[in-house]
Amino acid sequence: MGSIRSVAVGLVCAGVFTAGCVGPSDGAPVETAELSMQRGVVPIGANGLKPSDFWATENRAALRALGGAALVAAGDVLVATPLLATAGGRSVLDYLVRCALPLEHVVYAPDGEAYHGEFGFASAWTGRALDTSEQRWVSACMFQHLNGSGEHVDILLDGRHPALEFPPDESPFSEFTVADATTYGNAFLPGAIVGFTCSNPDLAAALSPLSSSCPLDLGLLVLERSCGVLPTCGMAFVGPCDLVCSKDAAGDQTCHTLPLAGPLLAPLLGPAYSETIRTELRDSDLLPLYPGCGLL
Repeated sequence: MGSIRSVAVGLVCAGVFTAGCVGPSDGAPVETAELSMQRGVVPIGANGLKPSDFWATENRAALRALGGAALVAAGDVLVATPLLATAGGRSVLDYLVRCALPLEHVVYAPDGEAYHGEFGFASAWTGRALDTSEQRWVSACMFQHLNGSGEHVDILLDGRHPALEFPPDESPFSEFTVADATTYGNAFLPGAIVGFTCSNPDLAAALSPLSSSCPLDLGLLVLERSCGVLPTCGMAFVGPCDLVCSKDAAGDQTCHTLPLAGPLLAPLLGPAYSETIRTELRDSDLLPLYPGCGLL
């Protein structure tokens, strides 16, 4: 694993990232709690993105439009986007910038509101449109930050991208012991289903002590995390990751969109995704992230 990428929230305006710290002008606070959530040590994220915001038809259309050109104009000012018009749209934009740009990069809404990078899956987006691989990395990152339970927990992101390098045996990374789910897809494409998620083997074993029926309802639980109660969610649960993904020597996954026979047949029927992100959780965060398990 490579170097630790970190940013201490307290170094910037005493723990809250706002346009009053630096930028072209002072703006009013953004009307959503997610934008003031603390950033910790990359690649640990805080999954507070509401599915109802991300999967809203107008926000999906605005996200797709943004991917087709450079994200910013002159002076690090964001290009015009309908995402800026609502609190939910600004929350989607916040996570979009977090996933796409590196942590030292800040871009600004026309009113001066600051949006801070974090992971850096598409740092070149400031000067050109996203390429397909960047679209997939940013999408997988945003899918992992979806949280239908409303209980924000820390998630450790892992995968083959350089932004996800970390020393697993060192704190705070060593605190994350439960392999959760893997996400992949492309939210910048049209279609009813643009994202896919599979469950890693550790998840069923970790949930079993909470309720004997939890493993039987694993697909529903994982989808609830990504979709909440939305009937029109753009995610599909494709089963256990071992049945749809292959691993390289480092444990990084290439995944398909078909369950069961996916690794054998998917190359003939559709794309394989090497831009996959898996997450690990602290054991104490399992029930907050999957509250339905405790009710079964």
